[in-house]
Amino acid sequence: MLAKVPVDRWIAHAEVSRVDVERAVDLICAAEAMTVRVELGIQQGRHSTLNSYLEKLLYLITGHFGRRGTNNLHSWLLPLWGATTGMRSEITGFEYIGGLLPANTLAEEVLADHPNRVRAVWVESSNPANTFAGTRDVERALRAAELSVVVDVAYTETAALADYVLPAASQHEKWEFTLFTFEWPTNYFQLRRPLLDPLPGTLVEAEIYARLFDALGVLPPSGILGELAAGPRAELQAGLGALVQAMPERAAILPVLLYRTLGASLPGGAASIAPLWAGCHRAAKTMTVPVQRALGSSATGAQLGEELFERILAGPTPFSVHEQDEVWSLLRRERVRLAVPELLDWLAALDPAAERPDPAYPLSLLNGQRRAHNANQILRDPRWRRTDPDGALRARPEELAAIGASPGDWVAVVTPAGRVVVRAEADPALRPGQLALPHGYGMAHPDAHGRRVVSGPRINLLTDALDRDPIAGTPHHKDVPARLEPATEQERARAEADSARVRETVGSGRPTGL
Repeated sequence: MLAKVPVDRWIAHAEVSRVDVERAVDLICAAEAMTVRVELGIQQGRHSTLNSYLEKLLYLITGHFGRRGTNNLHSWLLPLWGATTGMRSEITGFEYIGGLLPANTLAEEVLADHPNRVRAVWVESSNPANTFAGTRDVERALRAAELSVVVDVAYTETAALADYVLPAASQHEKWEFTLFTFEWPTNYFQLRRPLLDPLPGTLVEAEIYARLFDALGVLPPSGILGELAAGPRAELQAGLGALVQAMPERAAILPVLLYRTLGASLPGGAASIAPLWAGCHRAAKTMTVPVQRALGSSATGAQLGEELFERILAGPTPFSVHEQDEVWSLLRRERVRLAVPELLDWLAALDPAAERPDPAYPLSLLNGQRRAHNANQILRDPRWRRTDPDGALRARPEELAAIGASPGDWVAVVTPAGRVVVRAEADPALRPGQLALPHGYGMAHPDAHGRRVVSGPRINLLTDALDRDPIAGTPHHKDVPARLEPATEQERARAEADSARVRETVGSGRPTGL
């Protein structure tokens, strides 16, 4: 199948030289070890799922997997996602991959004329009204939902549309940890203790959920939970099992049950990290020897699980130490299946001639560029970002000149989905025909006088949720068909006034919160 790929036609389409391609091939073939790392550029570009398949073939076929210095797997303490069962959405037909549907289908799931449409939207520490493709449709969906709830520390664009906003404590006011434990062969875990007391009236998320499930009537009586909390930890698993047997739907809220039982005995208000106890026992059971190595322990079974939990409570610690050959034990099957028919068919159907731009939208917009000064939607206060407060569009000088614009002018970026007016900045390092807008802007925040002002472009006004990968639903954010137009006089005046308010806010002092 790979031999049938028209390599020279694709090299020409990519506008690189055959010499450079051959040199890359020679380097890979000669390398004793190679690691392939990918990011959003190809993950949110055209053919996203196929790209993910091909980049894995790149290191698998060339033998750069499972050896020192090559791509490896890693162990989990708590998995980030579940299993894929083949279940599909009744609305869009998309598969639940890892137990999840694509974010890009949210609006369709809510707005569909279907008896099993989504009727409630629950958002925690996320801002789909700004960060999901197709902002206008997402806003309509949030308004149309029978119930919408936001749990957050900030009054986000999504919170402004919700029926309820629940008062979460910030990340500096509670116990937290990262789930991104992707290290090999030694994998570390670190609990972060709170630095400050929670603000009055705020709650950690665990308490919010515990109160809700209590009100729903699925939590056992407080007396029963209290007895388990006061009893020996060795009897906790059997006690929780009995509660689930009495009401099977409680299996879905085991973290809440652990919070209300084990959590009560944890020091320093660490109740919300009680679910880690189950993860430690799972790790001790499924990878006993790597956990023993990490702890320098000879314990087994429940004793090893308890020892790992206590070590994690005490401070940063490795939770698994593997030997190189053990990477194969982390595979679900004995061998890696290289040939995936659906993706090979997709590869065979590709045609460089079909990749030409639409004449009505001849430019390619990299929508959500990572720059030195931007992060994500956490940085709501524009005073945190003194560089590029306007979130400027970057374009080659000749692209700006083609519409009679100069660096510093206000220009309009137009896509099939919408139109956004932005400050222009010249960047000759871009490829011809490419534009770039940064992510992390477009949020409303109080200005220097207490009125809300939007800081920078809301880039998902330019995206269409239907412009996405056919398998995973991933948005094509890094290749949005676009064109440039001069801004109208009215658009320039409005943009300049908002920019002046943002700049006044940036110059008015230190950031004052979220």
